[in-house]
Amino acid sequence: MLRRFALYSCRLRPFLSRWGSRIEPVGAHPLRWLFVLALLASRIAASTVSELTVAESPSPQAFALVGGGRVADVIVEPGEAKVVSLSAQLFAADVGRVTGEVPAVMGDDDLAKRNRPAAVLVGTLGHNRLIDGLAASGKLDVSAIQSRWEAFAVAVVDNPTPGVKRALVVAGSDRRGTAYGLFTLSQAIGVSPWYWWADVPPTHHAALYLSLASPLHDAPAVKYRGIFINDEDWGINPWAKETFDPPFHNIGPKTYAKVFELMLRLRLNYLWPAMHWCTTAFGSVPENVSLADDYGIVAGSSHCEQMLYNNIRWNEKTSGPWNYSTNRDAVHAIWETTAKARGRDEAVWTLGIRGIHDGPMQTPPSDLPGKIDLLTQIIADQRALLEQDVTRQWGPVAQCFIPYKEVQPIYDAGLKVPEDVTLVWADDNFGYLRRLSSPAERRRSGGAGVYYHISYYGGPHAYTWINTTSPALMWEELHKAWENEARTIWMLNVGDIKPMEIGIDYYARLAWDPQAQGPDSQPRFLRDFAANFGGSTAPAIADLLMAYYRLGTVRKPELMNRGWALSLPSDRAAQLAHDYAALLQSERAIADAVPAPARDAYTETVGFPCRLLGSTGLLFMADRSAQRGDDAPARQQEIIRLRDDMTREVNNYNTSLASGKWNHMMPGLVTAKDLTSCFSEVRWPWGEESGLSSRSPADVRETNEPPPDHTWHDAATATREPAEGVPTWHVIDGLGASGRAVALLPVSLPLPSGADNARPTLTFSFVAPGGPADALLDFLPTIRLYPGMKLRVAVAIDHQPSTLVEVPGSGGNEDEGGYVRSNAVQDNSTLARVPLPSLAAGPHTFTVSGVDPGVVLDRVRVP
Repeated sequence: MLRRFALYSCRLRPFLSRWGSRIEPVGAHPLRWLFVLALLASRIAASTVSELTVAESPSPQAFALVGGGRVADVIVEPGEAKVVSLSAQLFAADVGRVTGEVPAVMGDDDLAKRNRPAAVLVGTLGHNRLIDGLAASGKLDVSAIQSRWEAFAVAVVDNPTPGVKRALVVAGSDRRGTAYGLFTLSQAIGVSPWYWWADVPPTHHAALYLSLASPLHDAPAVKYRGIFINDEDWGINPWAKETFDPPFHNIGPKTYAKVFELMLRLRLNYLWPAMHWCTTAFGSVPENVSLADDYGIVAGSSHCEQMLYNNIRWNEKTSGPWNYSTNRDAVHAIWETTAKARGRDEAVWTLGIRGIHDGPMQTPPSDLPGKIDLLTQIIADQRALLEQDVTRQWGPVAQCFIPYKEVQPIYDAGLKVPEDVTLVWADDNFGYLRRLSSPAERRRSGGAGVYYHISYYGGPHAYTWINTTSPALMWEELHKAWENEARTIWMLNVGDIKPMEIGIDYYARLAWDPQAQGPDSQPRFLRDFAANFGGSTAPAIADLLMAYYRLGTVRKPELMNRGWALSLPSDRAAQLAHDYAALLQSERAIADAVPAPARDAYTETVGFPCRLLGSTGLLFMADRSAQRGDDAPARQQEIIRLRDDMTREVNNYNTSLASGKWNHMMPGLVTAKDLTSCFSEVRWPWGEESGLSSRSPADVRETNEPPPDHTWHDAATATREPAEGVPTWHVIDGLGASGRAVALLPVSLPLPSGADNARPTLTFSFVAPGGPADALLDFLPTIRLYPGMKLRVAVAIDHQPSTLVEVPGSGGNEDEGGYVRSNAVQDNSTLARVPLPSLAAGPHTFTVSGVDPGVVLDRVRVP
C-alpha cells in the first residue's frame, strides 16, 4: 500500500477536531480505529468516512489508473472551463511524475468508438453532458455537492457510458470544484502542491490502483481563501526579473502562471497580486488578467488598491492629488476606466480610499466626521460604478472594505458600510487580530473576513526574511475569527512566497476546513508536512520544527538586536544559547539523513530557516557575552564565524539549490540603506556597528531578573478546573514561548459576568519564603474581540477575594509606535504585574480564572 487519503463529512469534522488527539492514524491500530468508528456511528447519524486508498497492486474493487500495462485516459469535454482542461493536463502530468506513464487527455467525441477498460471522467455539473447524464441516471450521487461553492465528488462508476467499462469520476459543482477534485487525487498519489515551488519530489511507483470505500466529496468552509504577494522587492521580483523570466524582466504572466497553479493545488482561489513600485502593475498586463480567469483565480486587490487600481503609479504632477475631496473627477475617472476594463472578470472589488500606495487618506477633511462623510460618498460612487459596469455572471458583485491601520478608527467612529459589503478585519501586522465583528455586525449579509500577516514591512520592525509565525498562533487567531463568523474572506500576506511554504500550506488547510484543525494541530500538521522528505526522517523533522517555532516566538531573527540581547536575564540568555545550539545540532544531523532526492526541498523549507534562526540567535548571545566582558576577542571571532556561515547559507540558497533555480530569491543579510531602521532585515552587526562597542560591562543593565526564590510556571502545568457551560482552558501545542500556552476555548461562548458565577480556573501551587511579593502573568498580546469588550482574568491567593487583571495593550487602541504594543509584538509577550498580600512562609495557591474569551496565558511567576 502506498498511502491512504481520507476526507470526512462536514458533520463528522467537528467531532474529530474535538477528539483528534485520541484518534490514531488510519492503519496504526485497526481495532482501536474500528472502535472509534463504532463510537462515532452511535453518536452521529448518517456520518461517513470516505477513504481513498492508493496502492501499487490490484485489489478486487480497485480502479486501475496505471496498471496491467494500461493507463486510463482522462476525458474532458471541450466545452468545459479552461481551468478544468488545464487541471486535467496537470493531473495527467502528475501521474507521469509518479509512474513515468502519462495518461492521454482527450474529449469525449470518440468514447463509443474505443473500448476502454478504464477512464477518468472529469466535468462540472451543468457544463458536462456525461456528468449530468450520470447524475440523472442515478449512477453518480451529486446531492452532497449540488449548488454548493467549489464542491467536488469523486466516485468509481461501472459502465458509465458506452465505450468505458469502469470510470473514476471527478465532478465539480463549479469550475474550481472540479479542479480541486483533480488536485486532491494528485496529492493522494503522492504529488505535493510544492513539487515545483519547493522542489518536493514525488516517490516513483510502477502502478497506481485507487480504491474508494464510498464516494468522496468535500467543499471549502471559507469562501475566498487568498494570498497577497507583498514587499516583493526583496525576493520574488528580482528572482522573476533575473532568473525565471528575464525577457519580461519582472513579475509577469510566466510567474503568475506558476503562482496560480500553486494556488489551485493548495485549493486557494483569491489573489492580491504584487503591487510595489518595482513591479509591473498586475492589471496593466492583459495576459495576467486572462491567465487568472484561465486558472479560475479570483484576482482582487489589496487594502491600498481600491477598485482594482494600483495608485502607486498615479502621477500627481499630471493628474492632480490623490484626494477625492479636491480632485474627485480625476480619481473617479480612473476607477471608472478600471471598472470597465475588468468588469467581465470574476473579482472581489476593494472599496474605500487610502493615500498613495499604503499611506493614510489625504486631507482635507482632517476631522473624523469629515472623513466619515467623504468615505460614505466614495463608497456610494464606487458601488454605482460596479452597478453600471460589472457583470453578474459570477453572482452578486463581491465587494470588501478593509479597515486597516488608520481606517479602523474611522470605521469605529461610525462609518456605515453597506450591508452586503464584506468587512475584512486586519491583524496588527504581527499576527494578533485587532478586532472582530460585534454581535450586530455578525448579522450583516456581506459577512466578514480577516487579513493576516506572516511577513511584514513596517514598524516597529519589519520581518520579511524567514517565516517564524507558528501554525499554533495562526490556529489560535484564525480559528477565533472562524468562531466569530469571519468566514467570507481570508487573506494571508505571504511576502515572496518563499520561504513561507510551511505557513502557506498550513493556512490553506485551515482555510479549507477550520473545524478539522484543533489545539493540537501544529504537531500533527508538522508531522504530515515532514513526510514530504522521507518517512524515516519525518518525526525528527517535526520535532525540529516544533523547537524552531518556539524559538521564533521568543524572538524573530529579523527583530533581534543588541538591546534585546542585553536585557535578557543571565539564566534566560544561557538557556537560549543552549537551545539555539541544540537547534543547529539537531538540524545538521537531520540534514545528513534526508534522502538525496529530497535534500533541496528540505533545505528550502526546513533547513535554511532553522540555520538562520539558530545562527542569528547564537550571534546575539555571543555579542551579549562580549558586551559583558566575557572574553570579548573570542566572542568577536564567533560573531564573524556565524555571520560568514549565514552568508554561505544565503549564497547556497541562491546559487546551488535546485541547480540555481532560486537565484535572487533570497535577499542577502544587508538589504536596506539605513541598516539600523525598522526596515532593515537584521540589525547589528551588519549595520549598527562595525565592531564591538567600547561600553564597559558596568554600563550594562539587565531587566526583569527574577529573584532566586521566584520561579516561572508554564500555564500548561497548572491544575485546570472547568466550569459547566462556559469556555475552558485548553493547551495549544506549539503556542507561546513555552510552546504550551493555554487559551479559553471556545471564544464564541461568553463567560458569565457575575462575580459569584463559576469560572474555569488554573491553579498554581508554590512555596513562599514569606513577606510581600508580586506575581507576574505572561500573556500573549492578543486583543479584545471587538469594541466594548475587555480582555481580563481574575487572580486570587489561597481562595481569597479575586482581583481583575486586564491584559496589557489589549484595549484595541494600540498605536504601532506605542511602547506597550511595540515591545509586546516583538516579544510575543506582555507582562502584567500583580501585587500580592504579605504571605506567610510555606505552601500557597495562586489561581487564575477566566473572565473574557480571547485570553491566552503562557506563564506565571510566583514567589
